[in-house]
Amino acid sequence: MSLSSSFTDFSLAELFQLVDQGRKSGCLTVCTLPNLSVPKSKSQYFYIWFRQGRVVAATNRLNGNGLSDTITQRGWAKQQVIEQLFTEASTVIPFGLHLKTQGFLSAEQLNQLFASQLQQVRNLFEIQKGVFKLDSKATLPWNEMTGLSLRAMEVALMALRILKNWEVLADVLPDVDSAIQSMTQGNPQIRLHTLEWQAWEFANGSVSVKEIASQLNQPITLVQQAIFRLIVAGLVEEVPLVTSTANLNDDSIDGSLANFPSLGLQKSKQLENLKISSSFLQNLVGFLKSKT
Repeated sequence: MSLSSSFTDFSLAELFQLVDQGRKSGCLTVCTLPNLSVPKSKSQYFYIWFRQGRVVAATNRLNGNGLSDTITQRGWAKQQVIEQLFTEASTVIPFGLHLKTQGFLSAEQLNQLFASQLQQVRNLFEIQKGVFKLDSKATLPWNEMTGLSLRAMEVALMALRILKNWEVLADVLPDVDSAIQSMTQGNPQIRLHTLEWQAWEFANGSVSVKEIASQLNQPITLVQQAIFRLIVAGLVEEVPLVTSTANLNDDSIDGSLANFPSLGLQKSKQLENLKISSSFLQNLVGFLKSKT
């Protein structure tokens, strides 16, 4: 099954969260829309492959030569050698791992190749206008895979921490009058930045985002961004500011998205700010129910 929409309906960060939490596999195709203010601007396509919620490959082409071209451009192997190894490689073993096994690449070189793929992914988080399609039945491109992988959530966190333009995410940042509630038992097991840790310590549902910023003596926007990263990581959820559990239960998120409360959007924000169509929601629910 596939899920498709535009970034006005669903941010890339939330999409990565969905993939991570649902341990989804498949291919995410991202198409940027032309910039009308730039002469001869054209759409660009990018492809990201997931396996059980982990990013395993990324490229801006579908000719199967993205990884091999990078290797030859860096002078790590000649084109003739690459072509010969292609014919000998297994169709179920990542090509980068095959090259390492054959002694043509080192572990450090594999790390650099995968890092260059992740850099392409991080750049996509800056996209202001674009559409996407997530196909859960797409086959994995073994010739584009290094053999390394990283959780989609961790990739999203890295991208959000260096994101310069948050305009595309303005509507999904936690409301300043909302609170946050921890979704984990004990301390987080992932590495957090200082402000993220500080914000997480207020995740008891009784302190507003505005008050958290005041107590931390930080700009509200920076605190909102830190909390959004915690939401993407599945560590907290945005909840109405309450003084008792009963009030929280009365206002809890309902409907078909109840199994994914950490998307971090109150029901009212989903309906008013994001303006997600009913057909998109049905498509999303169907995708969440599909098998990996």
